[in-house]
Amino acid sequence: MENPKISVIIPVYNGERTLKQCLSSVLNQSYKNYEVIVVNNNSTDKTKEIVHNLKDSARRIEYVFAEKHSIGAARNEGVEIAEGDIIVFTDADCICPHNWIEEITRPIRLEKEDVVVGFEDDLIKNYWTKNVQKRDEIYMQRCRQGEYIMTFDGKNAAIRTKLMRELMFDPDIIWSEGFGLVVRIFTRAKIRYLPFVRVGHFHSSSLKDIIKTRFDRAFWVYKIYQKYKKDGYIRGHVMFESIHLKNWLLFPFWLLFNFVKKPVGETYFILITELSWRAGLLWSIIKKRL
Repeated sequence: MENPKISVIIPVYNGERTLKQCLSSVLNQSYKNYEVIVVNNNSTDKTKEIVHNLKDSARRIEYVFAEKHSIGAARNEGVEIAEGDIIVFTDADCICPHNWIEEITRPIRLEKEDVVVGFEDDLIKNYWTKNVQKRDEIYMQRCRQGEYIMTFDGKNAAIRTKLMRELMFDPDIIWSEGFGLVVRIFTRAKIRYLPFVRVGHFHSSSLKDIIKTRFDRAFWVYKIYQKYKKDGYIRGHVMFESIHLKNWLLFPFWLLFNFVKKPVGETYFILITELSWRAGLLWSIIKKRL
């Protein structure tokens, strides 16, 4: 399968700030046999106008509206109308290199892999985004198992269309929808990791954005854990270790260790992100019991 049709799916919610740059990069690819499906997930800004303006000059763009408000639901809308043999995912706040489609799909096209995940680079490079980039790199290394990885990142991923349609995203998960998907992927296939295939990403770039992102992600990670906790794979996954009582008991000592060993700027970031994360977990636990 050297030259199959590829379907690039881009969900977007109020993405007018970065969407045009994203689409321009996706439309400028070395690989030529592909379509681009932009899924508007209830945007209230100029997202629709931007897509239609580009659509007039780029026939490969398809536009669809996702009525249910969640990233998973938006991705599913794109999957349902995709015509390609392979589906590639990215987000509206990403900038893709010229050879991106060619490289992220190579293991599927030429090496019989089923799922591939790449990584990201920080496009902003301020205090917050540099630390986000560093923590993401650490997380990906902890999830890595040789050439494979135990996570799925919709910013930069490829999957066979047939397999994706059998799995689909959980439309009721608002954040961290990839973790719900990866549990089901691991019953069917391995996820190949290509750390050198990277998209540029506009990370959360302010204190407010960092706190909100971490809080929301943790809130939904607990919900995912509750839904899939009977699965042996999920109980030992790195993403869910902070849910367990032992982790909470060791948390003060872990913080102290970081304050002693790491630079002040980095420890401040760790403190903010960890407290936001644990607040999100606690709120999810409380909401479940109300």
